[in-house]
Amino acid sequence: MLRLVLSAAVGALIGGAIAVLVGPPGAGIWVLAIALPVGILSLVFMRLGAAGLASTAVSQEDLIRARAEDRLGVARIEAVRQTGTQINDQPLCEIDVTVQPRRGAGYATTVRTVVPLVELSSLQAGAIRRVAVLIDGGPEFGFVDGEVSAAEIGDLVVPPRGSVPTLVWPKAMRVVNGARRGPLLGIGRRGRMLRGILFLVVALVAAGAVVAPYTRAVIMTVQAAQEGRFGVDLRRPDELAVAAKALEDEIGHDRIVTVLIRPDFIRVEAPVTPGRTETDVWMYRGGVVEHTGAAPSQPELAAEQFVWKDIALPKVWSLLSEASMESGLGIDDASVLVTRGTDSDIDSETFGEPVAAPEMRFSLRTEYKDSSFRVNADGSGELVAP
Repeated sequence: MLRLVLSAAVGALIGGAIAVLVGPPGAGIWVLAIALPVGILSLVFMRLGAAGLASTAVSQEDLIRARAEDRLGVARIEAVRQTGTQINDQPLCEIDVTVQPRRGAGYATTVRTVVPLVELSSLQAGAIRRVAVLIDGGPEFGFVDGEVSAAEIGDLVVPPRGSVPTLVWPKAMRVVNGARRGPLLGIGRRGRMLRGILFLVVALVAAGAVVAPYTRAVIMTVQAAQEGRFGVDLRRPDELAVAAKALEDEIGHDRIVTVLIRPDFIRVEAPVTPGRTETDVWMYRGGVVEHTGAAPSQPELAAEQFVWKDIALPKVWSLLSEASMESGLGIDDASVLVTRGTDSDIDSETFGEPVAAPEMRFSLRTEYKDSSFRVNADGSGELVAP
């Protein structure tokens, strides 16, 4: 089970790293914050289990079974060594013991277990402890001093350690209902390939679950890399088309009031209901659309709205490149703002209002210079410097 948890944690870490690289700010951070400690703990407990970490506690069921099968006995503590590892601030120790059960021959063994600090004094060399042997022939046992009376033990005497065989405590095994049970998936050579495939599938599923919300960003990032670009630029035709479709789907209709296009995000103000003036803000960043709430400035007229089809999205990059050439400024962090133009007809009831044909405005700047251009949103006409 721990290996499955570790596989899932590794997959989540990979997915979280991908989300951090391609997703919006903060994406994947919570996954990394959870998956990393889970993976570390799983690995630690796996290593401890592989090293023979065992428990000397005895359940009531095991004690009843040991009594019924006459597997009670006594054990002498020969030596206790702290390994230097601590779990929950309690030392992991190696305890050398010699065991003499009521039925069967005595034996010597060494158990690695976590010993609470308050119990170290009861594990001094030479101490005699009452035990229940958990399986016929041992070596698995548990301490039962407070559960078993002296009468049940009788006059058992622990033989010298050198006079009995030494039994190795099985690693990665536990006793259940009087029988040994190994890990759910096994640890031997048999089935190793199938286990490897299972662990890989678990890791891929975990990674996929983390990355799934950012699928669009992953696909666009891969496509950009194939074109020799590092990262996505939402001003380019393919990326812009994907982002616009995602925004339209999330908003629920095609009506918009303003569109701000930047290399790494697109900000849209759109009516909550087409034809009404109540307007909210939606942001596309890292493959995800976020609805951030009411727009800070609400339009006065429903006529300020237009539709996505009014914008020549495939021409945005070429027009931006043309503006860069005319101004001599690099595209770099240049932005594109799409809104309706201002009504200049002095005889119109909407004179001065932004209800004219939609326009694209390009802003290019450096630390020392800036320049701006505008053009009809459908791409017709010439670039004009205001």
